[in-house]
Amino acid sequence: MAVFNQPIHWGHKDVDWIYVPDSAEMAATWRPLVAEALGMLAFVFVAGAAIVNGGEIGLLGMAAATAVGYVVMVSLFQPISGGHINPAVTVGMVAARRLPPSIGILYIAAQFGGAILGALLLNLIFDDFVVDAAAKTASLSFGDTNVWIGGLLEAILAFILVVVYFRAYVDPKGDRSSGALALGMVVLFSFLVAFPLTGAALNLARVFGTDLVAGAWTDFGYYWLGLAGGAVAGVLYEHLFAVREEES
Repeated sequence: MAVFNQPIHWGHKDVDWIYVPDSAEMAATWRPLVAEALGMLAFVFVAGAAIVNGGEIGLLGMAAATAVGYVVMVSLFQPISGGHINPAVTVGMVAARRLPPSIGILYIAAQFGGAILGALLLNLIFDDFVVDAAAKTASLSFGDTNVWIGGLLEAILAFILVVVYFRAYVDPKGDRSSGALALGMVVLFSFLVAFPLTGAALNLARVFGTDLVAGAWTDFGYYWLGLAGGAVAGVLYEHLFAVREEES
């Protein structure tokens, strides 16, 4: 129970674990929610478009487009919402007591909504090129990879991504410029390594959006393990790195 009684460091104030914003605070909360939705919309579209054109740009081109798309969205919306653009990052922030669970749920809902719109836009734009682009190319699955192995790989890569995010954007001593570069390199490396195995989603909302539009839920349940990787990264930061920061 002591864990739940500890304050959550949210912005410039501390709140309880069961904190729920009142009507006045909700008005201010809409701004970061819209930012998360827009960022996810753009990321899903860019990442999906790269896969649709994978035959022309190759694996490296797809990886580079996905990495640049994610880093740009994170950097663009970081001053507004923190630039999570990924449910694993949001879960990590909640686990690290940097975001109230009530706000975390709203963030994830906004990310899922943005992902759906991004997948719909993908189909709309590429309709003449690939019918049902989300279904035929952009929706992800584990293919021939064992589902538990694929889920574990997604969790490991999500863990690395969230650790780098924390060191870049949460750590008071973090350098956001070099941190953004490191974040992009993580996405690039993860895509090159994991795309043939799991599609290298590292992002449950992205999978949800394309799967919903595609009407295909292959392996979707195992992509949830990526959230576990984000949660472990958040707990590690809170109980190891953040403690050392406070002591110093």
